[in-house]
Amino acid sequence: MAGMQHPAGASLAAYCDVDGTLTDTTIVAPLVYVKRHALKPPWRWLWLASLLAHAPWWLILDALDRAASNRAIYRHYRGVPVDLMRSVAPDFGRRYLHGRIFPQARQRLEALRSQGVRIVLVTGGLDVFLESLIAEWEADVLAPHLEQANGKYTGRVLPEPFTGEVKARLLREHAARHGLDLKSCYAFGDAYGDLPMLECVGHPVAVNPDRRLRQIALERGWQVEKWR
Repeated sequence: MAGMQHPAGASLAAYCDVDGTLTDTTIVAPLVYVKRHALKPPWRWLWLASLLAHAPWWLILDALDRAASNRAIYRHYRGVPVDLMRSVAPDFGRRYLHGRIFPQARQRLEALRSQGVRIVLVTGGLDVFLESLIAEWEADVLAPHLEQANGKYTGRVLPEPFTGEVKARLLREHAARHGLDLKSCYAFGDAYGDLPMLECVGHPVAVNPDRRLRQIALERGWQVEKWR
């Protein structure tokens, strides 16, 4: 998915994870938002109640295998009409996501943009929900999407979940396409799964890091920041 126009002549980039790094969100938030619009009572309430049963399993799975966790969550989009989600997604961005941007994230990215740095969102979140962030920072975006069939989503994430080494590969490919020197670029991430992406650049920053990422960042002398 292509972003909007980046700063003219940008030769550096800041590669940013989204959920937990730039925003106080998880990939479950848009799913709940969509289901509230897609389902009518009593099915809506039954699905929301089932969420309480799924949530602990998703947390455990996320700690073991984030890609598997993402697949499990995205399967719940199965059967959602494509037109409905496309109509709901911008509303989610305006009403929810935009208001969950950490003030420090907004300040840091605006400072980087003023220096001519290209902002690139590298996220496991679905591309359809990111329009408000793309507009906020005139960002490029590297994000997965959902498979469609007969006007509905199948629940299958394509091309694959964007986690771990996949994020790092996408980052390197983006830099190569745009002739960027990764030794001079930035990356921001909050989770251990962002480590491969952070290792790609000369200026890695651990933002609101989990325990494992924080320990590694401190051992390597990386910047560790708390954004709220």
